[in-house]
Amino acid sequence: MLHNINTFKKYISFIIFSTFIFACERAKKDSELFFIQGNVAYKKGNYEEAIKFYTEAIEKTPEFADAYNNRGTVKMASNKLEEAIADFEKALSLDNEFILAKYNLGEAYSNTNELDKSLELLKQIETKYKDSSFYFVTLSNVLIKKNNYADANSQLLNAIRLDKKNDKAWTNLGFIQYSEKKYKEAKASFERAINLNPNQDLAYNNLSLVYANENNFTKAIELSNKAININKSNLYINNKGYFLLNIGQLEEGKKLVDEAIEADPNNAWAFRNLGVYYLLNKNFMKAIENFVKSDKLDPSVELLNYYMGLTQQSLNNKVKACEYWSIGKKLNEQKSIESLTKFCH
Repeated sequence: MLHNINTFKKYISFIIFSTFIFACERAKKDSELFFIQGNVAYKKGNYEEAIKFYTEAIEKTPEFADAYNNRGTVKMASNKLEEAIADFEKALSLDNEFILAKYNLGEAYSNTNELDKSLELLKQIETKYKDSSFYFVTLSNVLIKKNNYADANSQLLNAIRLDKKNDKAWTNLGFIQYSEKKYKEAKASFERAINLNPNQDLAYNNLSLVYANENNFTKAIELSNKAININKSNLYINNKGYFLLNIGQLEEGKKLVDEAIEADPNNAWAFRNLGVYYLLNKNFMKAIENFVKSDKLDPSVELLNYYMGLTQQSLNNKVKACEYWSIGKKLNEQKSIESLTKFCH
């Protein structure tokens, strides 16, 4: 009798164990199906639907590192950066050798202040991506933000060597050239990027700045509109506001600048532009107030010293105006150099 009871217990255990295996296999198959559906939705640009499917896959299989990675990719494309980083970090906690997750996390960090973390991750996988043009572009993003233009330039040359049609590489190269006041080369790089990808919004925006530097604000506005039509970035909106100020559309320009400041209260360029608005309205104290805010946030903002000099000149403070233009000259700003030559000798 005892023997029969033990046999019955083993039989019951076998049924329970088999049912558990079946349930796990079913959950895994369901998870894989949701994962595939997420991939399809992502390729179609249905980001919210893709996130939903990947989340379903994760709920069925909580250790599904690929689902976390892919969901993070969609979230990054949806400008949900913090959530994307959390997903990539989770994917790596489940599989520390997940190379693609390391790359994605490195790229996500490059869009934050975690530049050292980004660089560390990207360096870890360098040998795996030695033939990837886009890897070198991502690496250049970090180096540019660290103001290491020389190394960033080298990485971009690697990217272009691997793929001459990489519009992002040409856009970044143009940014470096513009920052180094090589406007002719920058224009050529941005135009090449746009020819390769007519939806390269950053290239349109940066090319608009080249034309603004030439005082061709009508062309700058045209290019700015193209950038905004692709991506309603506050940076682009702020630039358009500045261009409008320069063609006398002061209130329209201020409206866009105010919008940019509301979206990002630490936008040094927007405060410079607000200062320009008040300068043009001859409200010199308000102009100074906003230029000082801009300077505290980022003293390297282009033409800031030129406009501060103009404001002091309007207040009949020639000595102070020349001081600001002298600083602008050290930054190799042509308008400050011209004002210094014209008014300070």
